[in-house]
Amino acid sequence: MPDALAAALRGERGIRPYASTWTDVPHLRDRVGGTVVGFRSDVEPEAASRQEPGVLFALAAAREALAQAGLPGDVDPDRFGCVVGAGLAGAELWHRALHTAYAEQHPDEIARMTAISITGTAVTGLLALRHQLRGPSFGVANACASGTSAIRLGADQVRMGRADAMHVGGCESSMRGLMSYACFQNAGMHVTQDAVGACAPFSRGRRGFVLAEGAGMLVLERLDRARARGAQILAVLAGGAVVNEAFHAIRPDASGESWARAIRLALADADVPADAISAVNAHATATPQGDAAETRALRSVLGARAHQVPVSGTKSMTGHTFGAAGAIETALSVAAMNAGFVLPTIDFDGGDADCDLDYVPHVARPHAVDVLLKNGFGAGGVATSLVLRRDPLAA
Repeated sequence: MPDALAAALRGERGIRPYASTWTDVPHLRDRVGGTVVGFRSDVEPEAASRQEPGVLFALAAAREALAQAGLPGDVDPDRFGCVVGAGLAGAELWHRALHTAYAEQHPDEIARMTAISITGTAVTGLLALRHQLRGPSFGVANACASGTSAIRLGADQVRMGRADAMHVGGCESSMRGLMSYACFQNAGMHVTQDAVGACAPFSRGRRGFVLAEGAGMLVLERLDRARARGAQILAVLAGGAVVNEAFHAIRPDASGESWARAIRLALADADVPADAISAVNAHATATPQGDAAETRALRSVLGARAHQVPVSGTKSMTGHTFGAAGAIETALSVAAMNAGFVLPTIDFDGGDADCDLDYVPHVARPHAVDVLLKNGFGAGGVATSLVLRRDPLAA
């Protein structure tokens, strides 16, 4: 996380050109995206080859998060669980298996664990096994809001007394598979070979999202327990909401009121007034309709303060990591909050009449954040919001 935070504070672009190994069709082979480079898994190579890359990303992120939290420690393993989101779990493994079975006509060569490895519980199963997490366990598939949904569901387990700690987050590597990539392209994803400005949330020239991959993992713990053991508390998850717009399969309600409802429900759950929000980490995929709807939702909730609250579009740096997005962005924005900054929206070329808020253009900004709002919206109408506070005693 220190390296990732430093890169984000510098406004470093993680979107870069790369070549697909799946096709000789130029417009599908030569791409830009938020690729993970230089990654080395600690999983034995043969076992790693049977897993989706996103699962390996999650295992590595989990190791770092647990080490930073000083857990499992003395937590009863029966009361330590995990919830991990993935929008398209196993997409690349699916593609490999289909290619082997139908294109190559060798179904007998499909790896025997493929059916298990493509499930949403592949990563939670491996996490539980590796760290002996025997508490509540879920794999969450909630499209682009999978990561934020996993965080909220994990918090519910602690709130309801079913767990003392939960390992939560999201992972994704669906951009690698030709099948999923082509589907997104045909659905209107922004396809370009120029990494600069490829994903430009809230900008008047925005043209859509750019796919990415990665993982973000966080540790949630009962607050009294974390304080008692002297843990480093980065934030308090005060509340959240997971609802559905029931408006359209992929298009958001242009008025923004459906998303505003999710934000208001999260604030009510956290018992935090709207005028206490210090900063927003937006969903901000750089689609013309989505960014406009989110801006209207924020105007509706924030009222007269709307133009005074900084709004960060982190996907301008990372690309859209789909099911992992909400977890990665929550981790980055909480880390920035602790460093006294809000994250930038790079490549911002000025808004239009629909997008007229303070989007923290180009570079990170020193800013005291006491209450952070994190939004995550997704296909199928899912709408999520999280409310996070600085812990006044942690300082």
